[in-house]
Amino acid sequence: MFDTHVTNASLIPNLAYNTLKDLQHVTLIGTSPMALVASAKSPYTKMEDVTAAARTIKGIPIGSIGTGSLGHLAMIQAGQQAGWAWTHVPFRGGGPLMNDTVAGHVPLAIGTVFLMPPHLKAGTVKPMAVTSAKRHVSLPDTPTLAETGIKNFEALAYWGVIAPAKTPPELVERMSIEIQKVLKDPAVSERLAAQGMTVMGQGPAEFKSFMQKELDRRAKIVKQNQITAGN
Repeated sequence: MFDTHVTNASLIPNLAYNTLKDLQHVTLIGTSPMALVASAKSPYTKMEDVTAAARTIKGIPIGSIGTGSLGHLAMIQAGQQAGWAWTHVPFRGGGPLMNDTVAGHVPLAIGTVFLMPPHLKAGTVKPMAVTSAKRHVSLPDTPTLAETGIKNFEALAYWGVIAPAKTPPELVERMSIEIQKVLKDPAVSERLAAQGMTVMGQGPAEFKSFMQKELDRRAKIVKQNQITAGN
């Protein structure tokens, strides 16, 4: 299960299933912050440049992997809290997003930290900020949005394992235990960490509670801003 799973409930009218009632949330595998980056061809070198422009330029463009993605919603939330003016530029996935950012067709892009390293290493994009509460180990010199003045800001991508609601509880519990064992294997945890993920390994009850909070938070942003799958 990818993180867009949580936005579907409020983004897609007449969704054929109920995210909490029709699914069992087995294990929250891990979370990852998103990174806001600027094209090397843009005039921005640090987050202060972006925030200054966002207060003076009407509709500063920021690309994401698509409408309703967590990157999209995170920047709406950040913009509302900080008084930024910006325009969302949706792409169909990380590849097209980064291709156009590297080419300078969009000045800014937001995506998971896993999406960014090849482009950062090549110098084709510049890190501006991350969306976690604390700086990320892969970008220790990059400030959080909270550090730039957006108090208590945090927006994380996440991955988990889900199952049909009718899956026997004992099977769900067994699957969760076995998945958590695998996540404790250094070879697995280190590989996930190398991809920018913080391994969580939370079981069914914790994962469901996490999902409920995320559903409520994301639904509020979608409804307040009248976001639909087509805009």
